[in-house]
Amino acid sequence: MVDFIERTIRRSLRARILRFFGISSFASMLVCGVIDMVVSSGTGAMIFRPLGKFWMSLHEGSLQSLHASLYENGMSWLWTGLLLPILSQAAIVVFGCLAMLFLALAWAIPGDPRHRREDHDPRYDRRRH
Repeated sequence: MVDFIERTIRRSLRARILRFFGISSFASMLVCGVIDMVVSSGTGAMIFRPLGKFWMSLHEGSLQSLHASLYENGMSWLWTGLLLPILSQAAIVVFGCLAMLFLALAWAIPGDPRHRREDHDPRYDRRRH
C-alpha cells in the first residue's frame, strides 16, 4: 500500500512539475509576443525577434559565459550544433514548442485513479463522497 502511495505521489509530482514548466513556457511565449508587437508597432510588418536577441537584451553576460564555458570544456559541438540553431529561431516559436512539449508530457502521465469520478456509473453514489 505504501508503495502505491509513493508511486502516485511521484506521478502526480512529475505531472505538476511538467505542467508548471508548460505554463511558464506559455507565459514566456505570450510575453515575447507582446514585446514583439510593441517593437513592431511603428513598422508596417510584424517583427519576430530571435531568442538569442531576447537573451542578450535580458542578460548579455550569462549568454557569453555559457558560450565561453562550452568552448573551454571542449563542447563546442553543443553550441554550434544545438544551441545556436535554437537561439536563431523566433522566441515566440521556441517557447510555444516548449509549452506544447511540456503540457503534452504532463497530459500523458496517468493521474491518480482515486480522484477520478465516474458520473455515468450507476453504482456511484454521490452521497457517500
